[in-house]
Amino acid sequence: MIVTEAQRDIRRAYVGGGPGVLVSGTIWLAAAFAQQWRGTGVGFAVLFLGGMLIFPASTFASRMIFRRERESAANPLGMTALESTIAMIGGLFAAWLLLPLKPALVFPLAAIAVGTHYAAFKTVYGDRLYWMLAAIITTIGVFDILVAPVFGGVPFAVALVEFAFGFGLTLRTSRIE
Repeated sequence: MIVTEAQRDIRRAYVGGGPGVLVSGTIWLAAAFAQQWRGTGVGFAVLFLGGMLIFPASTFASRMIFRRERESAANPLGMTALESTIAMIGGLFAAWLLLPLKPALVFPLAAIAVGTHYAAFKTVYGDRLYWMLAAIITTIGVFDILVAPVFGGVPFAVALVEFAFGFGLTLRTSRIE
C-alpha cells in the first residue's frame, strides 16, 4: 500500500478525522465548564479522562452514523495517530504536574500538547488542514502563557476551534466512501 492509498483509506474509515475532532471539542467544552464550576483540577480531570473516550466515541460515530468500515489491516498508517497520542500524554502529564504550583498554566500547556499532537494527523489523513489546526491550538496555549493570560479561556477557545474544524472536516469527507 502506498502512502496516498493509506491516507485515503484512513480518511474514508474515519470520515477525515472530523468526528474525532468534534468529540475532542465536546470534551474541551465539558472541561471548560468543569473548570469554571469546580476548579482547574476537576476541569483537567474531565479533559484527561474524557480524552480517553475520543477514539472509541469517534470510531463508534464513524461506524454507526457514517457507516464506514474499518481501515485495511495492511494500512501502515493505522498506528501513527496512536503514536502521536502517546507523546501528547507526556505533555498532559507535564501540565498535570503544574496543577498544585501554577494552575493557570495547566490548560495552556494541555492546549500545546494537544495542538502539537494534531500535526502528525497531516501524515495520517493526508490533509494539510491538520497543520492549521495544530498551529491554531498550539498558538492559543502559547499566547495565553506569554502574551495575554485569560484564566479559564483556553478550554473554551480550543473547543470553539475544534468544533469549527471538526464540522468542516466531517462535512468535507462525509461523502467519500
